[in-house]
Amino acid sequence: MMSQQIGKIAVVTGGSTGIGLALAKALAREGMDIALASRNAATLEEAAAAVRDIGVRVLAVPCDVADRAQVYALARRAAEQLGPVDLVCANAGVTTVGRLVDHTDADWDWSIDINLRGITNCIQAFYPDMAARRHGTILLTGSQTSLAPDWVLNHGPYIGAKAAVLALATSLRAEAAEFGVSVSLLIPAATDTAIAATARRVPDPDGALLPNPNLPPPLDNFPFTLSPEEVAQRAIAGLKANAPIIATHAAMKPLVEDYFARILAAYDAAASFR
Repeated sequence: MMSQQIGKIAVVTGGSTGIGLALAKALAREGMDIALASRNAATLEEAAAAVRDIGVRVLAVPCDVADRAQVYALARRAAEQLGPVDLVCANAGVTTVGRLVDHTDADWDWSIDINLRGITNCIQAFYPDMAARRHGTILLTGSQTSLAPDWVLNHGPYIGAKAAVLALATSLRAEAAEFGVSVSLLIPAATDTAIAATARRVPDPDGALLPNPNLPPPLDNFPFTLSPEEVAQRAIAGLKANAPIIATHAAMKPLVEDYFARILAAYDAAASFR
């Protein structure tokens, strides 16, 4: 049972829609009480009601993860009103769409502050208490693009932030194990959410994320797009197994192989520098 492995209280950021809401519902079905956080107060209340209908306690907390003070407040409220937090799902994310050459400083700040600083703020707010209690689980939502950074064009700041999350999760897991805290990285690919529809388009309002035609295609014997519910179920299976990396889209393996082949080729070339 999940309650035997990662406890009874979970916090989910970016929890009012998409993968976050699916995670919250799936965790609730495992018997966990949920602190649900989102910037959008209206959708947050609707989401909280849907999770509450499953039969668990739900605390809805409006929270912009880019604002460190708000994330610390989220941690305090969750502990005070639900109990010590056993699992934090740092899931909130946004994206811009457009060429890097067209991005403004404000576009970069918006993406990095939510996609990366939102993660580090959650770590700062929740990890020390977990380490002190020598118990807890941290799930960081990364992206398939961190393992195939040129797979999708017009997606640059998001990809850069998610690549940092990949490295951070790997580093944090090595340290956190010393304190009895487990860390897993969720790396979803195409998921049926509204993130692309709500993207900040730079500067073309009709701009789109584009696949790189020069890279190998995904495998065609696995689904290319998953529902948020499918991603959430795979995430929970990975948490139960204490998996360091939870890949949800098997179809993406050729893209990862291509990227790492290029990295390894650089080391082969370095061997000749004598």
